[in-house]
Amino acid sequence: MERLLLDKKFKDLPMRPGFGSFMHPSEDRLKFIKQLGVDDILLNMYRNNLIDTDYDKLPLPGDHQWEYADLLLLRSKIEDAELRMFAIENMPWSFYDKIMLGQPGKEDQLEYVKETVTNMGRAGIPVLGYAWTPSGVWRSSTTHRIRGGAEVMSVDLADFENAPLTHGRVFSEKEMWDNYQYFVEGILPIAEEAGVTLSLHPNDPPTEMLGGVPQLFRNLENFKKGMSMVESDNHGLEFCLGSWSEMGEDLYEVIDYFGPQGKLTYVHFQTVSSPVPKFNEIFIDQPGYYDPVTMLKKLKDSGFNGMIMPGHVPKVEGDGPWKERSRAYTIGYIKGIMATI
Repeated sequence: MERLLLDKKFKDLPMRPGFGSFMHPSEDRLKFIKQLGVDDILLNMYRNNLIDTDYDKLPLPGDHQWEYADLLLLRSKIEDAELRMFAIENMPWSFYDKIMLGQPGKEDQLEYVKETVTNMGRAGIPVLGYAWTPSGVWRSSTTHRIRGGAEVMSVDLADFENAPLTHGRVFSEKEMWDNYQYFVEGILPIAEEAGVTLSLHPNDPPTEMLGGVPQLFRNLENFKKGMSMVESDNHGLEFCLGSWSEMGEDLYEVIDYFGPQGKLTYVHFQTVSSPVPKFNEIFIDQPGYYDPVTMLKKLKDSGFNGMIMPGHVPKVEGDGPWKERSRAYTIGYIKGIMATI
């Protein structure tokens, strides 16, 4: 089946702003997004204390897969608010944790993930963002203070040196690569049949190991390896500029390599003070690892025509759980640069 991103709904759109980092598409939030002049959103479907997922239940039910009828209703709710549902970002870990760790039950999980991807295609949702992080996303602090006392997340890898094992033992790099190959060889043919594009997020923080689990997607070399395991137009990157900045990679080299291949599906637009081993997040207008104007111009010149969304943003005075004030500031800054270039 043709990729849904090549459907008339998305194919001819320019590079544009979007919103994500939330779970429930409440009426007031959808109105807020539309009022800010944004038309594309993605929803995060896993529990994580680093984004706005503080709810009793997920908007998509299911303890092992998502059903077509639920996905269709979710997409229709977005479209009824005159928005486009660009992606769902991250399945619950319980959908594929045994696959990531090579544990008994991985075969059943793979069949459920195949059904989920098939149902997404049937429901007209073009992108599934995913991460290969069985040990989770780690932070040293979520209340690190920057300009004016705004709170951001920070990492010092020294804080994790004495951390316990997250899964009872130390896993080898080879084990994790074998598990990843099992996943992509099984799921990408199904994604092609469904028209769904899978998009991989970097490990965060991008270090060699956390809690005894190797972090495969921590540098450009490993992303090249992962993307080449199965050649598919339906496999790309969640190009998280924050995580790639943490790696210390040349971000323009990443764009030059993956851009012409059509592998940059969408962008998390955020930056940090410096690469690992120690960094903190910053405001979009503060000096960071890259210049926002140069970065957006580079993406535009590369032919990128996907969605660019604020990733993590500082918590400013008066912000709610989704950090609405800070996100509005960030999206306005992004839109201003886009209008200029």
